[in-house]
Amino acid sequence: MSIVLSMAIFFVVVTMVFVTITLLFPESMGITGKRAKKIIEQQQEQDPEKKKHDDETKP
Repeated sequence: MSIVLSMAIFFVVVTMVFVTITLLFPESMGITGKRAKKIIEQQQEQDPEKKKHDDETKP
């Protein structure tokens, strides 16, 4: 019984740590955060010619 309780507590603690890190540093966990979305938008605004060229070359 004590092993099951210990494993359950360990699982809850690890899950809480994971959720906390995910909320604080989404990019480090592979989640696209606000910073990454802003960078993507800036890059799309800076390269309108490249986007136009890419659209023309698609079949």
